[in-house]
Amino acid sequence: MSMDDSREEQCTCPPALSGAALVAAADGEADEATLAHLRACPQCAAQVRRLRSLQGRLLRRLYRLRCPSSDILVDYCQGLLDPFQRAAVAHHLDLCPHCAAEVALLERAAPIADVVGFSPRGRMSALLP
Repeated sequence: MSMDDSREEQCTCPPALSGAALVAAADGEADEATLAHLRACPQCAAQVRRLRSLQGRLLRRLYRLRCPSSDILVDYCQGLLDPFQRAAVAHHLDLCPHCAAEVALLERAAPIADVVGFSPRGRMSALLP
């Protein structure tokens, strides 16, 4: 018995929705026919709720999976990215509160050269009195 057969047996309003339709519904991208089916079929609607719950748990654990690395964010703050990369990171920052907070923290911090006393000529300056 395949997963689709199992879904067909559980569905109270056959034909059962496909796995792709269930995922689309969980993502908020379902078409009207799928939404109508979900309103009529408590089994399929429960499956969509389980998928949303699973997606939520995964998102909480992997919330920065698609985010730029911290190295890229440092380069962004230092103006070292090319214009395309800079625009992509800026767009991401508009959408991601986690990365935006990291950039805000990086921008508040003193430049590393000031912290370690590195001179522009590449020599260490004495920081101790």
